[in-house]
Amino acid sequence: QTKAGDSISVHYKGTLDDGTVFDSSYDRGSPINFKLGVGQVIKGWDEGLTRMCIGEIRKLVIPSDLAYGERGIGPIPPRATLTFIAELVDIAGAPKVE
Repeated sequence: QTKAGDSISVHYKGTLDDGTVFDSSYDRGSPINFKLGVGQVIKGWDEGLTRMCIGEIRKLVIPSDLAYGERGIGPIPPRATLTFIAELVDIAGAPKVE
């Protein structure tokens, strides 16, 4: 299970309330890699992706105060609630299941 400090790989699709897809690692064909729980990603991810197992898929509905808040960013408007489908692909150093 994931915990703070783990280096993880996650595939995801992010949508706005109206269903508009604003980002998708699936479309790029490559998961995102980051260290969990140290502020490399939005707070909603640091909190919502803990205690996941490899292969698990979660739906995260993240309020703006745990995402991009008042400022928004790129295609994400200010005060936007974000919905992500996130799939844990790997945890660095985790034993591989044969």
